[in-house]
Amino acid sequence: MSVITLSLKRSQSIKGLAIIAVVLVHVLAYLPGIYHGRWQLFFIGIDQLARFCVPAFLLISGYGLMYKYRDHTHINYLSFLKHAAGKLLPLYLIWSLASILIIKSVPTWSFFNQPMSLWVQLLFGQADYQLYFVIVLLQFYLLFPLLWRYRMHLSWVLLVALLAQLSYYHLFISGTSNNERFEYVFGLSWIVYFVAGMYLYERQMPTWLIRLAPWLSAGTVGLVVWIAQRQINAGIDPLPVLKFTKLSIVPMTLLLNLSLISAKTLSGKIWTAISSMLTFLGRHSYLIFLAHTLGLRLLYSLVTAQLDWQTLARTSALWLGLIAISLYLSKAKQS
Repeated sequence: MSVITLSLKRSQSIKGLAIIAVVLVHVLAYLPGIYHGRWQLFFIGIDQLARFCVPAFLLISGYGLMYKYRDHTHINYLSFLKHAAGKLLPLYLIWSLASILIIKSVPTWSFFNQPMSLWVQLLFGQADYQLYFVIVLLQFYLLFPLLWRYRMHLSWVLLVALLAQLSYYHLFISGTSNNERFEYVFGLSWIVYFVAGMYLYERQMPTWLIRLAPWLSAGTVGLVVWIAQRQINAGIDPLPVLKFTKLSIVPMTLLLNLSLISAKTLSGKIWTAISSMLTFLGRHSYLIFLAHTLGLRLLYSLVTAQLDWQTLARTSALWLGLIAISLYLSKAKQS
């Protein structure tokens, strides 16, 4: 048996890699026809491989909370929630409200299934299509003190979480559904990843599993890509085929993240530079996550001349201003 030790530097590096994958998944959405063309297999592979990203953030969150409360005998629920909400909500509300105003002022940026109600957009993370994740994380913060009480029985908790998530996928989520944004917002779609992070901190892992994890990861990635390609070629819309909420993604992402966490640290100037870059991105991953979709819209509009120069310049200035405000608030909170 082996103990999994996830250092702060390693967790930041994984978060940095994960935020690159988040942006990459959203960049691919701007490239029409890539899942049917000559490079079909390549793009399907890149998309599915990048799907480790959201599970990685949740797994690291579960691990980090267990580490933070490792010496506690009691968690004050209200204090815990106040701290968690203070970390997430200020920037979330700023970017949600800004996204609503900007998208309304630029009609070409609106998406077909965005709710009209302001409260629905804020409560369910629907102001922009990536913001559901903040609501998911808040759900797990609400749940963590309860799960923490059963930390001595995490093997059973992990099994229940796995069965609950897989059953939810099988019974309530259609493989051809296009409503993934509304599927994503419910914690049950992701619970096994958060609990797995808690489990990795609290329990030892079989040495054979750690050694085999990279090979098993490669096998599961290949299987998931093969299944996705067959479904797309059978005429199914790529959007539901490639989404996070499907049965085959669960073992793939768990094994990929276990491989990343347990991987040996590589030496050399190039790897040190890459690690430093990923650590930097990991430290700022929350802001990148909040800001990147508007940034991609601006970049797409610049390349395609979708907007007139006045609108593009005005919106870009607002976007940069929001980033500056966010950095100021983050720095003020740390000091």
